[in-house]
Amino acid sequence: MLAITTRGTARSMGALLLIASCGWAPQAQAAPAQAPQAQAGPAPAAPPAPTTLHGGRIGYVMTHLFWSIYQSPDAKADCPKGYNIGPRGQFSALFPPGKPHTLVDSQLAQEAQTWNPNSKPDSFPFYEPVGQTARGMNLDGRIGPNDFTSPSGEHGIDNQLFRALGCIEGFRGPQGVEFVFEDKAIADRRYNRLMIELSGVESLVNDSDVTVTLFRGMDRLLTDATGNKVIPGGSQHIDLRWGRTLIRRMKGKIINGVLTTEPIEELVIPWMNLDVPTTQVIKDMRLQLNLTGTSAEGMIGGYADVDTFYYQLCRNDSTHHLSNGDISAISLYKALLRLADAQPDPKTGAHTAISSALDAKFVQVYINPLTDAEQSQLTALALANTGKR
Repeated sequence: MLAITTRGTARSMGALLLIASCGWAPQAQAAPAQAPQAQAGPAPAAPPAPTTLHGGRIGYVMTHLFWSIYQSPDAKADCPKGYNIGPRGQFSALFPPGKPHTLVDSQLAQEAQTWNPNSKPDSFPFYEPVGQTARGMNLDGRIGPNDFTSPSGEHGIDNQLFRALGCIEGFRGPQGVEFVFEDKAIADRRYNRLMIELSGVESLVNDSDVTVTLFRGMDRLLTDATGNKVIPGGSQHIDLRWGRTLIRRMKGKIINGVLTTEPIEELVIPWMNLDVPTTQVIKDMRLQLNLTGTSAEGMIGGYADVDTFYYQLCRNDSTHHLSNGDISAISLYKALLRLADAQPDPKTGAHTAISSALDAKFVQVYINPLTDAEQSQLTALALANTGKR
């Protein structure tokens, strides 16, 4: 027992109150041991995990999109001759200090060639990545002499755009200017809000017949408290007005959690970088995504339209920003024409598109319900825009 003297009563009583508030109390003598109790029955089953698949539907919103560029741990192994030089380096080589030149013959001439490119031989060597490894898909179903092998060992990978971009520093992650600013635009701007919805889904593990609809969302992304990480569970409205031309629909199947779709004629991707709204056009586009109830991650494959790719780059960046990534638009265009391998021009026979792949990441999102009239409009636009192959 705790003794309390008259002189220290107030102080001791305060100590007792403090001890009690902390959950301590004098212990009584131990009670006699009780007889052993019978074993409890099996624990109740845990409640089923919440599912994001409702009515055979699930939506995903894009959080990352960039060209699939294989990078080994040692950049010198990819580009043993180094990276290609950009506009500043080329200008210094063409017009060294002390060599007389006029504004028209130098800066303006280079700008004119940037915006009016040609297929004449390049004045500078253009370095391509060496080796036979690249990420992508077998787009044509064949194995040819110019094809790559994927890091997992799949042969016949078609990704000639990798040859054009692989030794340009601005296109290499994680610090290349194109890589950085494209992801920043996805997070900061709603223009790039590409979304997919799967319908007719019985299982996200195995399902032989699902429908995939692509469209643009209209809302900001849901992030964690830092604002830097996009998290699943947000909601999006479908853009049926300004995004009406972007809507597409395709068939697919899920095997062991991997969604593979049939190719469609083309996909138009909203592509904003540095606050300039543009698009990319991917011919014979198909998806290959690893699915879970909270995310989808994989690739968008197809043939990038060369002129759309090139002028998107120039409009988004201009020579100023291209210089920050050592990206010579003049040299790149010549490489794109040389490496293009699809969509021959009916008149000239020259290829107008180049095999490519885009690394894509999505998180699960709830799509705000449409009215019956809006659903009919979405279906009509998807059928009209997708076309027939």
